[in-house]
Amino acid sequence: MTEFRFLTLPDGRQLSYVEFGKSDGYPVFYFHGTPSSCLEPAMIGEEQFLKHDLRIISPSRPGMGQSDRHKSRTFIDWTNDTIALADHLWIDKFAILGYSGGAPYTLACALKIPDRLLSAVIVSGAGQMNQPEVKNNLSLKHRVFWKVADKFPFLLPVVLNKMKQYRNMSDEDIMNRAERNMPKADFETLKQNNRVALSKEGAEETFRNMRGVATDVRLPIRPLGFDLGDIKFPIAFFHGKEDNTVPVHVVEWMVPRIPNARLVTYPNDGHVSAICEHFDEIAEALFEQYSRMMG
Repeated sequence: MTEFRFLTLPDGRQLSYVEFGKSDGYPVFYFHGTPSSCLEPAMIGEEQFLKHDLRIISPSRPGMGQSDRHKSRTFIDWTNDTIALADHLWIDKFAILGYSGGAPYTLACALKIPDRLLSAVIVSGAGQMNQPEVKNNLSLKHRVFWKVADKFPFLLPVVLNKMKQYRNMSDEDIMNRAERNMPKADFETLKQNNRVALSKEGAEETFRNMRGVATDVRLPIRPLGFDLGDIKFPIAFFHGKEDNTVPVHVVEWMVPRIPNARLVTYPNDGHVSAICEHFDEIAEALFEQYSRMMG
């Protein structure tokens, strides 16, 4: 059974988080997608974290899950919450892993708190979702979603409520919809390791506070608030070329603008399979810079 933990932040907000893997393992702060919650790493699998001796610390961002809303927050603000949680856990240095919509928060930490980081990895990473390079390569469904978030935010509750209903769908309906809309690799990944049930549990946690979810969703269509060229900390990107949720064009635009970034692509993978099926390589990247630092 999932054990939710809570931290009261300096400004009085509550931050909810969950830990996976080894309690004394290599510390990795996991930044979840948009919209999602601290339960997301369960989709990768506890056995993977134990295999690589990882301690995964997964907080829900403000307004997501059981974390209190922070109405005017920015990507940079997340660095303060991350440091507060690390200090609470007596963790001096740690790696960061951002998945999908967790990418801008990873970038913000790489810019603002490089002295606290061991490594930074982004998988299936989202950027500014209203850029022409992004919009022109989105599926119709995702193009409509980001258009609503950008131009018609008053309609967001309608769209988000439809997403919320995912938790009430039958497994058969979910798989039928997934087969129609997902790349083959993502569909095959979803079928394994109880991921349908885990995704429904994740949706239940994610949509506790619809106003908080709406705030989180609108951030990726706003400016980052910093220049990618100012990020000097090394970042490893991993992305599936069949991703139709966040097209590979997103990271192909970002990576050349970050001085010490590198990109690994998987020709036959999608949004979910990239992180679930290639976690060995992702874990290796999480350790890579730390190994260099240690000589």
